[in-house]
Amino acid sequence: MPDINLNQLAKTNIIKDIILILIIIVISKILLDSLSHLMAKAFKNKMDIDGYRKVRIETLSKNLYTVIRFIVGFIIVMIILDMLGINTRSIIATAGIGGVAIAFGAQTLVKDIVTGVIIILDDTFRVGDWIKTAGVEGTVETLGMRHTKIRDYDGSLHTIPNSQITNVQNLNSGPIRFDCNIFLSYDVSYEQAQDLVESVSKKLKADQELGKYLIQDVSIFGIMEVRENSYLLRTTAVAVPGHQWVLGRKERKLIIDEISKRKLNPSIQVVALANGKEINEEV
Repeated sequence: MPDINLNQLAKTNIIKDIILILIIIVISKILLDSLSHLMAKAFKNKMDIDGYRKVRIETLSKNLYTVIRFIVGFIIVMIILDMLGINTRSIIATAGIGGVAIAFGAQTLVKDIVTGVIIILDDTFRVGDWIKTAGVEGTVETLGMRHTKIRDYDGSLHTIPNSQITNVQNLNSGPIRFDCNIFLSYDVSYEQAQDLVESVSKKLKADQELGKYLIQDVSIFGIMEVRENSYLLRTTAVAVPGHQWVLGRKERKLIIDEISKRKLNPSIQVVALANGKEINEEV
């Protein structure tokens, strides 16, 4: 029976372990590079043509890649330690308990981050959009991973955790309709009202500053209410997002000018007393 060289055998096993460790490291490097390429390709489709969200998308992809790299690295280290004969069960158990404790304590934080990621990927809204959400209406100033900051009409800044953003009304997501209500006396016929609206529509469209933001001309939507002494006429039009308010204000001014110019009788809100009670009536 030939003598067994224990030193040579030990050296051979060490070399095998080193080779296996190197193979594992190379495979993990190839895996991470492949994941990085796939993520870059996936996020590239989320970019705007003008690169509007480029910085935010790149930050998101880098953070996600860091998390994946940490997970893969942890698995590789556990495999290597197991190959070296070190008991990794206690390490994994400790890490698992610690992870559960951290996740339980930071579940709201995790929810904020996950919701922020979904908002960015789905392009729910962007910085500069006027939105309504979580009981707040205003312009989005900051869209972060944990919270969103909205500046309302009076200048107040609202910081909203992303997890509270469940329903969003985005007023800048596409062409938007704006309406105008006109109370008119029955002295004004429907034909006269129609001619008035057509004149207002032409003047609004011809406005050098605002006309370019009008997608669909002002037109009569219909008579919305019929009262004892007046009727309610509603006009409607479509504007470029973000310009509906200024167009609506301009339209109302033009309507007042036309009513005054044509000497028509609009409905006037008056307050009277009837049987000791205050009543409002359109006349």
